[in-house]
Amino acid sequence: MKYLSIIMLVALFACKTQEGSQKLTEEQQVVQNFLDSFHQGFLVVNYDYAEAQWQSNTKIIEGDSTNAVNERNAADKYAKFVGSSALIGRVRQFLDEKNDLTELQAKQLEKILYNAANYAETAKQAVEDRVKAETEQTARLYGFKYMVDGKEVTTNDIDRMLKSETDVNKRMKVWNASKEVGKTLKSGLVKLRDLRNQVVKSLGYNDYFSYQVSDYGMTADEMMQLCNQINRELYPLYRELHTYARYELAKKYNAQVPDFLPAHWLPNRWGQDWSTMVEVQGINLDSVLKTKSAEWIVKEGEAFYKSLGFSALPESFYTKSSLYPLPAGTTYKKNNHASAWHMDLQNDLRSLMSVEPNSEWFETVHHELGHIYYYVSYTTGNVPPVLREGANRAFHEAVGSMIGMAAMQKPFLQAKGLLPANAQSDDTQKLLQEALNFVVFIPFSTGTMTGFEHDLYKNNLPPSQFNKRWWELAKKYQGIVPPTERGEEYTDAATKTHINDDAAQYYDYALSYVILFQLHDYIAKNILKQDPRATNYYGNKEVGDFLKKLLSPGATGDWRKTLKETVGSDLSAKAMVDYFSPVMDYLKKVNAGRTYTLPATMQ
Repeated sequence: MKYLSIIMLVALFACKTQEGSQKLTEEQQVVQNFLDSFHQGFLVVNYDYAEAQWQSNTKIIEGDSTNAVNERNAADKYAKFVGSSALIGRVRQFLDEKNDLTELQAKQLEKILYNAANYAETAKQAVEDRVKAETEQTARLYGFKYMVDGKEVTTNDIDRMLKSETDVNKRMKVWNASKEVGKTLKSGLVKLRDLRNQVVKSLGYNDYFSYQVSDYGMTADEMMQLCNQINRELYPLYRELHTYARYELAKKYNAQVPDFLPAHWLPNRWGQDWSTMVEVQGINLDSVLKTKSAEWIVKEGEAFYKSLGFSALPESFYTKSSLYPLPAGTTYKKNNHASAWHMDLQNDLRSLMSVEPNSEWFETVHHELGHIYYYVSYTTGNVPPVLREGANRAFHEAVGSMIGMAAMQKPFLQAKGLLPANAQSDDTQKLLQEALNFVVFIPFSTGTMTGFEHDLYKNNLPPSQFNKRWWELAKKYQGIVPPTERGEEYTDAATKTHINDDAAQYYDYALSYVILFQLHDYIAKNILKQDPRATNYYGNKEVGDFLKKLLSPGATGDWRKTLKETVGSDLSAKAMVDYFSPVMDYLKKVNAGRTYTLPATMQ
């Protein structure tokens, strides 16, 4: 059976029964039968599509369109199922009588309708064209050959060089090389923008950005206001970090202190993470991890979750995932961006990574397995497949990032023997390093990325202004400028994978950071009774129980209610600001008298 047609579903809904459910009214039972039948077909087409996407991301062969064709075919079948006009019409009929349904039924129907908007049969040709354009754009991005001084390099190579190279001219070459792929992606991005907007308009959304934001129960304007609120709450600290960075990097490169930070000075291609600027004495985790294997790193990640009371991962996770860099000489490429996959919305769990034995991948593994164990937690009979997601999209990232952060705190590392028990380190420098990651990310995610995609989709940004607008936003929010003039032959925004294949939802990551500090603050103070800056979750079953309770409902409830009931407050950056308060005090002293700084208030 490939998948159940919607006609079959409608025929089935009248005769199928649900066992073990609450006592339903006659109308509710009709709806329940429909939902049960829908999920039978949905699981099939969703899995086929996920498998095709997996192949496109893990085996990219230059000049071979086999995977792209297979993905397109699977996407077409998925689109025909979830975007069926008959399905949409039936769901709307049920929702017209929403007050007569159970809350869980209404939640499922609303999610089905939300999913349908991205594949609506009423925009059939646009959906087909968009799916084709997406697969072509993905192949173009991940199949690109990055060249430095005539030699092909990987994105991992580029990232390493930007973290370690001290010659500014060489840094310029590497940074420029990282942006060349943007030239090949501009026309594809224009096509994707137009098609994404066209598809969702058929179900009443104004644009694709507004559509994506609606998954939070918010309007586009409300999301932009929330992003600005978060950015403003953290701006005073970011301003101090920015001042610190420009003076320290000017010293490192023997250059004058700049008015704004040149992008190629920073240790990250997009200036979203500056943490490698600081090396914390006494916490040289890389020197220990380099003696380990990549396989050991992954197993240690699993051991962390098992210590909290979670089950071991199925063997299929290891046999089906793509966890390590491709061996030298491999005739194909793969997407090197770390990700977690819930292939069948049941027990086929996979991760796509390129793990190497270093601290960055140690943290990333703990993060990605956070997604995997989130999948495990809500894959139960209490959560219908269509709602097997985070409480909102940011929750998924929050949990992964929180565990990634916890796995890098000194008490845990000492308990695991990865740092000496008597290791002496500068706690302020460690916090500074973390701030150069978490805090620095906020203006990039809430400002540059979200601002660009808002303008791209909602304001229909002209292609002739793509690069101009990108760098305007980077300067406004991050205080970062390109090393040289960047004309419109470049599309530097599109060098970020999410712009192409995970569009109009980068604010998820910003909200996730806020949520993670709220969750971590609660765990540290109320369960562990420890300083949030120095915790050890490992082996604490109460922490595991707290997480299971938080994760197991999936998307069956209201995320605002879930957050408030869990930590006792609404979404707020207060816990994040409090966590980094010692860094703020430190930087005010270090930056005293330094005149090259950002405005006192966010413009």
